[in-house]
Parts: sequence; structure tokens; C-alpha cells
Amino acid sequence: MNLSKMKKILTALILGMTMVAFVGCSTKTNTDPSPDSKEIKEESTLENKDSKIKYATKFNVEYLDNNVKLVIDGADRKLLLVPKGEKKPEGYDDIQVINTPIDNVLLCSSMQTSLIRPLNVFDTIGAVTTYDIDKGHIDEVNDRMKSGAITYVGRNTALDYELIKSKKPEVAFIIASDVAKLGAKFDELEIPYVVEASAAESHPLGRMEWIEFMSLFYNKEAEADKHLQKAEETINKVSEKVKGKNKPVATAGVIYDGKFSVRVGGSYQSKMYEIAGGDYTFKDFQSDKTGAASITNEEFYARSTKADIYVFEGMGKTRPKTISEFVSQAPIIENMKSIKNGELWSSQPWWSQSVDKLDEIIEDLAAIFYPEEFKGHEVRHYFKVENK
Repeated sequence: MNLSKMKKILTALILGMTMVAFVGCSTKTNTDPSPDSKEIKEESTLENKDSKIKYATKFNVEYLDNNVKLVIDGADRKLLLVPKGEKKPEGYDDIQVINTPIDNVLLCSSMQTSLIRPLNVFDTIGAVTTYDIDKGHIDEVNDRMKSGAITYVGRNTALDYELIKSKKPEVAFIIASDVAKLGAKFDELEIPYVVEASAAESHPLGRMEWIEFMSLFYNKEAEADKHLQKAEETINKVSEKVKGKNKPVATAGVIYDGKFSVRVGGSYQSKMYEIAGGDYTFKDFQSDKTGAASITNEEFYARSTKADIYVFEGMGKTRPKTISEFVSQAPIIENMKSIKNGELWSSQPWWSQSVDKLDEIIEDLAAIFYPEEFKGHEVRHYFKVENK
């Protein structure tokens, strides 16, 4: 081969390699995010990377390097959970840091004791509010209060802040409705607080997933996952068992200050009745909201008069002993179908402290709605009020 021909081949090879390199570089550049896309990503909400949250909508978590967790609580506040002994990552200067696992907490709602029950961390409770032994229904908490291991620091409307300060809690868990009156005071005392908003969820499994939220502070996500998986399986089984059945009509309401308080259509309780196979009379009432609302006695009667079953979900320790005693509080309900047929069911006193057992509560409701389908099932969280 002559020299001229060799030069032509070599030139072609070099040109070809240059083109390949150019194309490769162009491809790599096109896959990099543009400045605009980076900005959008930084402004977006947490991505739930590696999180198992499926139903809850009021909190979020992102797992960072070195087991650090970036959490959004029930008031949309960002918190950085950093393992004890580890340094805070750079770039999070304005975010409250809480070192995990926590081992000295203040719980500001008696319901929160049930959120930590599956985690078996009762020994971390240093103080509580709104919880007294006469109304408490979790033995582990009652026993620790009797022994003095847990200190009662008053009701949320009149807390003993000096006593709270002396207990030196690492973190205080408060409910969303108490942020305005408690948040600033805890800031003043330099006690980190976390907002728990499970009651605002619209799905019972969403409310139960706040067990997962609490587990983040204890590094006990595995325990929470196991409990929630079992609950989801139970609820799915119940849902399948009542599927296609003729739905009994169910009503629910408590009498307060001369009016009825009912769970609105967008509440997690409304969803519980639906999963259990009931046709809830207030399913279309404020279906875009969660929680409860007050209505007149006349409106309650009009909506509930043909209901097959009445479910009374009282929050206090007092429960009706007989139907006649219950009717005396609102005589207008005397001729309702459920009352005349003796189908008044009351929640047990521990019902409000059983958020970790909402799957069991749904199964109980299904057994009340369909006794023939659930023969042998022992209703645990409700009892039938005597027809006297």
C-alpha cells in the first residue's frame, strides 16, 4: 500500500473517531438537567424516596445520606432527623434538627400513646398532657404514670411550663389544632416540637400510617411497616368479604350542647363505614372536608330516621347504659328505625386510644353490619346498648 493511500485511510479513521466522540458528548449533555429543571426540582415537595407511605397525605419523608431523614410534619414544617453522633449535612441551616433515636418525649394527646404502641417505646415517654389514669386505657402508660416514670404536666389549656422545662424533653408532639397556643411557648423554652395531624387524614390506613411517622423519630420503620402491612391485609379481607352485599344503612352521631356532632363525608370514619360495607347517611355531607360538624337535631333525624344501625362513637368515658337513657338526651330520635329495633351500638371507652387498631375496628363494624357473614367474630371495640 502506498503512502498516499495510507494517509487517506488514517484521516478517515480520525474523522470517524472524532464524530463518535462528538455524538457521545452531545448525548451526555442532553441528559443533564437544565438550570430550569434543577430549579423546579428544588422547589418541589419531598419525593418520598424509599418511603412506604401509601395512604397518608399530611406528612412526608425523604431519606438522605448517612441515615438522615428530611421530614415534613402535619403543619408543613420541615424537620431534619439526624442520628445521634452524626453531623448535620450541609445546606440545611434553617431547619430544626432532632437527633434520633429520641428517648425522652412529651406527648400532648392521649391518642398519640396508641400511635407508638406498635413500636414498643413506652419507656421513652417522660411526660404527658390530657392523659389521666382514670381515662387512660393503655396499661403500659398507666403503670408508668403510677410509678412516677411518666409525669403529668397538665391539660393543654393550662400546662405547667416550669415542670415541662424541668423534664427536659427532647421533643414534644402536639396536634395541629394546638400549634397556635403551644408552638410559640415551646419555641421560647427551646423545646423542639413536632405536629401530628393523623386526625385530618381521609382514609383509616392514612391515619394509621402516622405510626410510620412516629417510627421515623425512633428509627423503628421496620416495626411500623410490619404492623401496617398486617392492618392493610385485614382491611382488604373485610372489603372483599362484604363486596356485592346489600348495604345496611348506618348513621352515627354524638349529642353535644343540644346538637348532634357527626363525622363528615370526607372523614376517615366515613371511609371506615364504607370499607365495612355500610351505607353511611352522612357520606355526602361535606364530603370535601375531614373531621366533624354540628347539625340540628331535626336535620340529624331527617337524614337518619331510616338507618338500620346507629353507631355511637363517644370520646369521653361515659357511655349509654340503655337505649332509653340515650333517647332522653334527644327525644326526637325515639322513632328512628335503628332505635326502635334496638340496633344502637356504642364504642368502648378505649376506642379513641386505638388508632393503631383501626383495622380491628373496621372488622368489628363489618361484623355488626353483617352478623351472618361474620359468625364467630368477637366484637371487641363496640358493644350493643341494652334495649330498655
